[in-house]
Amino acid sequence: MEDLTGQLAELLEDITYDFSAHNLSTNCCENISHGEFRALRAVSRRDGCTMQDIARNIAVTKSGATRIVSRLEEKKLVLRVQERSDARICCVRLSKDGKAMLSRITEAPAKKISSVLDAMSPDMRQILLIGLRAFIETARAHGTIDGQLEEAESPVSKTGNKIIG
Repeated sequence: MEDLTGQLAELLEDITYDFSAHNLSTNCCENISHGEFRALRAVSRRDGCTMQDIARNIAVTKSGATRIVSRLEEKKLVLRVQERSDARICCVRLSKDGKAMLSRITEAPAKKISSVLDAMSPDMRQILLIGLRAFIETARAHGTIDGQLEEAESPVSKTGNKIIG
């Protein structure tokens, strides 16, 4: 098991490095930090993201998330919006510029991944997706990592039918 663990750790590290939007400088890309990039991604995944949501998704404190959001707001990449039902709650949304930047940043890694997936057989793509989902779901169920997969992201529907092919 120890050998398998080491191999998996190395593969995940290689995948993360080779297929993510980053470089070795202090900035992720387009003059934002890696933390700012992760916050943009967290905000993009849900409509009306709270500071607490952002903090949990990028593994920082709530005050750390607030500082990151303040920098993103200064760069005009996000907007803070008061929740209509409860003015005490501040939600963060991507601005038009933030959506455009996130799209530009994620375009190159998405093309690289797509190219590799296109070279794989459909069955191997499905096995890869199911295996990675199972790994993440198990890690979350055991409390190793935070968050839950949204149902729409699951590779298999409730009926057991494949969502991708």
